[in-house]
Amino acid sequence: MKKARNILIILALALVPSITHLACDGGGDNGENRTGQTTVVNGRVSTVVAMTEGNANSVRFAKLMKLLSLIKEAKAQDGITVTAIIDGVTVDTDITDADGSFSLSFLLDSAENVTLIFDVDGTTVSVSILVEEGSILEIVVAIDLNSPPGDEVDIVEISEVEGPIRCENGTLEITKNVNEDIIIDGGGEDCIRTAGNCNLIIDPEDIVLTNCNRCIDARGTSQVTLLTVDGDITCDATEDGIRTRGNADVVVEANGDLNVSAFENGARAEGNSSISFFADACIFDSGEDTFDVNGNALIDTGGCEEIIESLPPSPFPSPEPSPSPEPSPEP
Repeated sequence: MKKARNILIILALALVPSITHLACDGGGDNGENRTGQTTVVNGRVSTVVAMTEGNANSVRFAKLMKLLSLIKEAKAQDGITVTAIIDGVTVDTDITDADGSFSLSFLLDSAENVTLIFDVDGTTVSVSILVEEGSILEIVVAIDLNSPPGDEVDIVEISEVEGPIRCENGTLEITKNVNEDIIIDGGGEDCIRTAGNCNLIIDPEDIVLTNCNRCIDARGTSQVTLLTVDGDITCDATEDGIRTRGNADVVVEANGDLNVSAFENGARAEGNSSISFFADACIFDSGEDTFDVNGNALIDTGGCEEIIESLPPSPFPSPEPSPSPEPSPEP
């Protein structure tokens, strides 16, 4: 099972005033007199292993349980009550749906240890995570009620969701430790938009750009570098995946795979701008062209060990093969 990822929350808002953060002031929770920024934990219980029951007075039952020691009863993930507690105070509660998903929101004015309590048919287990104020976390947990006390809940994945990033001047660097991911949710807007002389560097484990109009829109003389230490970069856009114009420069380097899914072009460069790709595999699924280059712009794929393209089918039907001529009758 994948080990838990210790996540370090970096508040980009504090570094560049023009950055739009997904979280906002205000909101409410069940805690008393809490203030600060709305903080969200979106989670999913991936698996639940029920507690096996033994009977010390039954030799036959003990033998049977020994034979079945590797077989554990799996339970459904829905209907589990999940409670968030801070300093002994319940701040929010939710019940998992059929997929095991739940969502908790509360106010924080500083980083806090939040205890998540899971009630599985009357059996309660818990896990604590450090949550930064104003952050949005995605977490996946697995529950095994046969594990030793305190180890019943295993954090399978944990990552932070950032809002759209905007940068016009100066340098903005978002760096996370090894095994830490970042998810940037554009909310239908450009996930990353830079202009002026901004220098943006993002360097966590995996980078996920989702729900984007464009994953990256770099303008002016801005420079954008996306770099993964040991992971993948994923881009999902309703227009161009990556677009540069003016004298902007974008470098996308994945120590893994790069996956770009775009309704229009995979990458589009105009003016004197440039886009450079480095990855084990550069995978493009685009509705129009994989690459669209205009003016003196450059798209460099020399750093891709493999390029995989998926283009829409041609609107023109393939010609049908001509029928083979029938042999002439023998005289």
